[in-house]
Amino acid sequence: MSKKWELLIKPAFLDYLLKLPSKEVKQVRDKVEMLEQNPLPDGKLKKQLIYMPGRPYRIRSGDYRIFYTFQQDVVCIYKMDDRDDDTYSDTVAPEAPPSSDVLAALDVEHGDAASSSSPRVDWDHAFDSAINSKPLPEPITVELLTRLRVPEQYHARLLRVRDQDRLLSCPGVPDEILLRIDGHMFDPPMEQVIQQPNLVLSDTEDLLRYKEGELLTFLLKLSPDQERYASWSMGGTGPTLVKGGPGTGKSTVALYRIRSLLNQLQANGQAQPRILFTTYTNALIRSSQQLLKQLLGPNHIYVEVATADSIIHKFLRARRQENLYQIESGDQPKKLLTRAIGEVTFNGNQLQQQAQQQILQRMGGDYLMEEIEKMIIARQLGGKEEYVKASRSGRKLRLNATQRTAVWKVYERWLELMKEQGIETFALRRLRAARLLGPQVALQQYDAVVIDEAQDLDPTALRVLVAYCKAPNRLFITADANQSIYGSGFSWSEVHESLRFQGRTCILKANYRSTAEIGEAAQSYLSHGALEPEVTEPQYINNGPTPDARMVAHISHEAQLLTAYFKQASRSLRLPIGSCAVLCPNENAGRALAIALENQGLEATYMSGRELDLSRPGIKVITLKSSKGLEFPIVALAGFTSTNYPIIPADASDEQRAELLAGERRTLFVGMTRAMRALIVIIPQGATTPLLDGFDPKYWNLTRKI
Repeated sequence: MSKKWELLIKPAFLDYLLKLPSKEVKQVRDKVEMLEQNPLPDGKLKKQLIYMPGRPYRIRSGDYRIFYTFQQDVVCIYKMDDRDDDTYSDTVAPEAPPSSDVLAALDVEHGDAASSSSPRVDWDHAFDSAINSKPLPEPITVELLTRLRVPEQYHARLLRVRDQDRLLSCPGVPDEILLRIDGHMFDPPMEQVIQQPNLVLSDTEDLLRYKEGELLTFLLKLSPDQERYASWSMGGTGPTLVKGGPGTGKSTVALYRIRSLLNQLQANGQAQPRILFTTYTNALIRSSQQLLKQLLGPNHIYVEVATADSIIHKFLRARRQENLYQIESGDQPKKLLTRAIGEVTFNGNQLQQQAQQQILQRMGGDYLMEEIEKMIIARQLGGKEEYVKASRSGRKLRLNATQRTAVWKVYERWLELMKEQGIETFALRRLRAARLLGPQVALQQYDAVVIDEAQDLDPTALRVLVAYCKAPNRLFITADANQSIYGSGFSWSEVHESLRFQGRTCILKANYRSTAEIGEAAQSYLSHGALEPEVTEPQYINNGPTPDARMVAHISHEAQLLTAYFKQASRSLRLPIGSCAVLCPNENAGRALAIALENQGLEATYMSGRELDLSRPGIKVITLKSSKGLEFPIVALAGFTSTNYPIIPADASDEQRAELLAGERRTLFVGMTRAMRALIVIIPQGATTPLLDGFDPKYWNLTRKI
């Protein structure tokens, strides 16, 4: 029996599959099996089409045709459409064996960077021309909605829809349903289909299961680099570190690393291994669990998915720490810090005491809290002398020994006040766990530990997670310093002696999330706030419209601009309004924007980090810091008109100001790189902060009419 070709499929192919009666899906399945055995053209059933972007092949399937391409041992199925007697006239190339560059995009999809030979759309022209909505080619009926598996609860509002614009902005209907109907109504251009992600079709029977609703989704295909790093250095003596910029697939590689670890452990005779996978936010827990269940099958029961803080909480409970203090992440810790400053008696004469008071006031509450949490607590400094001698890497405001002594005194009094109130911060809880752990104790409860987005974890949290791993060579970490929001710079060896990555550090280069235009614009904006220089030239798979930067005078104008932009972008990219997200500096700005968008007739909801529900219809409005680890097709950074952002003490030193601005610039960079296909940044008119400057017209569109 000949070797089967590997099968990849595009979402557009699955969308069309849902249109078909079940008996015709079986026929399509049979044709896909033919391609799995041999995709080469035969002069009749399988031919190449020279008039379409990418020069794909087609195979007949009754009244339909299936578009695909192939290279090496991979077949990629793009989409289907109807055929008639004239479909194939003058569309075939002379019969010949396929060349190695049959479709450059398949190389791209399979792991290489985008090249000039890959199909490229004039997205700016398409964006600007997306003005008028298309009427639906056929009416939406109950029979159609039933066939497309649309729940009855959405029928009434969908039956009233008559054009594409109202379809894609239909309130209260989940995005995936709107896209399913849009895919039925309008044939997606091949240029857009090529840029869709590749999904793995491991068994052709899964097509029938998907049609019947037994299978809800398919796994993403790893690129060669990603696949290599998912199993790289498995036989090493120490941990492995994977670095990469936004959208390079670090989290996906981490999930596949779990499969490699499970296979290795079970091959070594460990039938029921235990693996820990930590993610950064609660929002990613459920999606990671679902993906692992699909990736691992029954073996998913051997993997625990949890945030670092939930693991630490469980650790403290196991140590009979029943009197856990209540976590307080609001304003109370800062209020107690202000009180501590006023209650502490400083050393020296009256002049020296005044100088110490002044430096603390000059630092401001936020900066002083960061100093305590990120320098003293996170680095687990044991006393004043250790703090005085410590290297304050990542902190630009210089503090001499006397000033550090003052900070330490405030810290000690603050701890007393927190204890009196019966509260603690997450940083204090992590410190308590690390101290209970001790320098010599190894928990070793998991055969392997995978830590995703480690740059945003405190060293104390990392120490606990490392101690849970039974063997250093089964510790796998992903990180990107330029996406760091909460942490300042520190070396891995400072965290734990086991974290030595010499010879076991790899870098992912290709960005699979954002378009080249978004990635280059974000990197241009970041240039003065990077913690680490770019060690490799970024590579991008997709292209799209140039990101926009616009200036507005008032929040009402901001809402009008956002409404026009979202409608235009969603129509151009053929996406529902629910694929849009607004990232804002704080909760107050977010709630105000959500109300303003509702007043413009768009469904919008502000969601805190704990309330995040990405399946909810409509525009998602969240804070910049809550957006970490997420992605949205269309993103707006807005809400700066109604808030004083960033808040910098009036008497801050140049060094302190530079540090705060660099950190906030990285925060905006993270927000920008959440965008997959379209991005706009809205700047208040007359803004004086350098944070809202640096939009190079080489990378940002400053003139488009919206």
